[in-house]
Amino acid sequence: MPTFCARWPDGSFSIVGADDETDALIQLDELGDEPAALWPMESCLLDFDLTDEGTFRLKQFGEQTGPEILERGYPVLSKTLESEAFAEHVIEGGADPQKYSSAATEILRKAVEAERDRLKAFQRTSATTERGKELQRELGGSGAYIDAIVEQVASKRLRRCEPGKKSKPN
Repeated sequence: MPTFCARWPDGSFSIVGADDETDALIQLDELGDEPAALWPMESCLLDFDLTDEGTFRLKQFGEQTGPEILERGYPVLSKTLESEAFAEHVIEGGADPQKYSSAATEILRKAVEAERDRLKAFQRTSATTERGKELQRELGGSGAYIDAIVEQVASKRLRRCEPGKKSKPN
């Protein structure tokens, strides 16, 4: 099953296993309206620690996973981290944040701020049918998610229709 990475307008990201992009959007609707960017991942390896408090904490990304997320989802931050000042930068958050000079810290802060602002103006895609657009206004959600709901309901109604019998599907 393919794995997709979703970059949200607020700067966060999610990873989801899905049959295709539409299935990914439908599953991601549980977390928010619609991601600003969604792509199939080339590689996905995540390693977690079990904490003493019974919670999970990301320990590390796989060798290819971290760079892919950074390059595809965070190009401004990725470019900033190419600087020699950040040669030892680790993208997984640890208990002790990395220490940089005040100038480097300011550069990093601005890159993070730019990434958080970069996709804020994202507008979700619209549903394709008029009924879908009405539902989207009422419920929110991505166009793909709403279209899937409308298609599912329409399919159920059409299956109840008997061929040759004069009746309306609704």
